[in-house]
Amino acid sequence: MMGFLDTILAPFYWLVSGLMVLLHNGVSLIFDKNSGVTWVLVIILMTVVVRGASLPLYVKQVKSMRATTAIQGELTAIRQKYKDDRDRQSRETMRLYEENGVSPYASCLPLIVQMPVFMGLFWVMSSIARAETIADVKGYWLQQRPDLMESLQNATLFGARFSSTFLPPSPFGVTQVLALVLIVVMTGVLFAQQLYSMQRNMPPSVLEGPMGKQQKWMMYLFPGMYAIGGVSIPIAVLFYWCCSNIWTGVQQYIMVRKYPTPNTPAYVDWEDRMIAKGLDPRELERDRLEKAREKNKGSLAAKAAQLQREQEEQAQAARKVSPNAETSTTVIRTNSSGQQVVVRQQPSRKARAKRKK
Repeated sequence: MMGFLDTILAPFYWLVSGLMVLLHNGVSLIFDKNSGVTWVLVIILMTVVVRGASLPLYVKQVKSMRATTAIQGELTAIRQKYKDDRDRQSRETMRLYEENGVSPYASCLPLIVQMPVFMGLFWVMSSIARAETIADVKGYWLQQRPDLMESLQNATLFGARFSSTFLPPSPFGVTQVLALVLIVVMTGVLFAQQLYSMQRNMPPSVLEGPMGKQQKWMMYLFPGMYAIGGVSIPIAVLFYWCCSNIWTGVQQYIMVRKYPTPNTPAYVDWEDRMIAKGLDPRELERDRLEKAREKNKGSLAAKAAQLQREQEEQAQAARKVSPNAETSTTVIRTNSSGQQVVVRQQPSRKARAKRKK
């Protein structure tokens, strides 16, 4: 399985390893290339570069999730109203997506695009911290620099080696203390992100019923998984996770202030700020909706809604035809050369009882 993943992630290993070598060469012009401070700065800069480059995708994802969350109540109402008519339920859902400029795939695609980059960064960091030989390191550019593998593994921060882990906890020393601090920061920031999102940026309807229970359950599940997994992860990787989670927390706070979900406490605060600036929140929201509709004109949801409208219009036009009118049925045959040929057209007569009316 890992061999298959390595094959898929090979381009990202190449990219991440090249970025790491480049940043280390730059920081080494100022600090000792083997010091812990140098590697701390390299990890911070890598986080900034990678997360900064993926920022446009994150913004697109947040906007899409915001729009989808805002219409959850209407989606639930449609499912309940047409629970016995799947076709009508699908049509109404697509129409709702189009009216609100929502693409059901827009919130997933940016995440799918970003995931290989983050996985590549994680595995490169893990491999260089755990490697016994240079062949164990992932990424072409790092494989050309055995000195960097030794440098990262032997670098220390407050006396703890970057390649060390919390386990085994005996003897308990500076390595375990630093690892615990990083694990607490990493899990604490993640929990704070999820709690802030639930309390400030989720409509009450989303927090009710099974979906609300799932959200609350996940709020504790993911930090718990981080804490359990963190005890066996090298300090260098823990430090990267802390930087990444802090970046995500700040990024989330800014995005929630700028693009809050309607019918939430964050949205009420946003409306107050806009009014204080002399702006009309409703007008701003209408502009956002129009822009979203314009961007999603070519989306699958919009095309599906358009196709369904055309089908409904054709069905309505057919129903307006006189019930006594006879429709024509075309009989087609395929000749020896494979071409389709119209043999005859004949009227489709109604049942005798209906024709008498």
